[in-house]
Amino acid sequence: RPLRAASLKTREYQLRVAVSALIISGVDASELVSLSQVLTIERFKRILQVLLDRREGKTSTQVGQIAGFLTSVARHWLKADDATLAQMRKLTARVSVNQKGMTAKNRERLRPFNDDTTVDRLQRLPDELRRLIDRGKQVPARKAVEAQKVAAIAILLVVPLRLKNLVNLDIERHLIERDGRLYLVVPEQEVKNAQLIDFELPADTADLLAWYVREYRPLLLRAPSTALFPGPAGEPKSAQTLAGQIIKTVFKRTGLTVNAHLFRHIAAKIYLDRNPGDYVTVQRVLGHKSLNTTTTIYTGMETRAAGRHFVDVVRGRQSGSRS
Repeated sequence: RPLRAASLKTREYQLRVAVSALIISGVDASELVSLSQVLTIERFKRILQVLLDRREGKTSTQVGQIAGFLTSVARHWLKADDATLAQMRKLTARVSVNQKGMTAKNRERLRPFNDDTTVDRLQRLPDELRRLIDRGKQVPARKAVEAQKVAAIAILLVVPLRLKNLVNLDIERHLIERDGRLYLVVPEQEVKNAQLIDFELPADTADLLAWYVREYRPLLLRAPSTALFPGPAGEPKSAQTLAGQIIKTVFKRTGLTVNAHLFRHIAAKIYLDRNPGDYVTVQRVLGHKSLNTTTTIYTGMETRAAGRHFVDVVRGRQSGSRS
């Protein structure tokens, strides 16, 4: 199956990391003019050693993925012999990280959302920022940039989009009005897991987007564009730029570290806290192809809420029995 553009970009990056590691280890760049020269077994070992040395001898998910990728190149492209592949696979197994479920960092970042007050504070943020922008004394162009951030946050709070789909939203193609309601629709071919995204936006979110598009988005345009978040030349804004702006805005107003992808986890947590065990709905909304993916990531996240629900049910049953 052909790789997506994002996957190809990742593979190119991994290969660059590998070649850079060889040069750091002392190999002259002039010797690295073909894959066969990069992926001898001795140079494969050198690559891994440099990557491990950078982490004081500890492996990581990235190191394991690079080792696995290079082994695949040796197998499928270079047609390496069985003995070489066996050594590569053995080394890859040593540095591979069997990551199951959510990372510890993301679990820690989600911990504050056990508190309903924190959830409410984040969900109220777009409206609060909108009022601050309208009342502020900043120059219009600066207000427009701030309004763009608010619109992005407002969408992420109700539609668990990946960053790539967020920055590429197009007013004409992805925002569709039906019977007085506004829908956000992204076709399957534009989504990572080829799962259609079709959400009816809440009235307050639709109103906020209308405010941004009507009053502030025109100030961002330097060329004709239908991008919801236009960049300088009318193309969609850089994903890296918008991602950084979202993190800084949320942290400044709430003290919470929330990147664009974490909004997906937050949405799943909020839902599971109120509906413990309903992984099927979370699977459909997040677009996971496998229910196992959803349960592996989120199992245990709603344990506290499930315990509360259990106690409430038991107490209610006990009260009913006494009556």
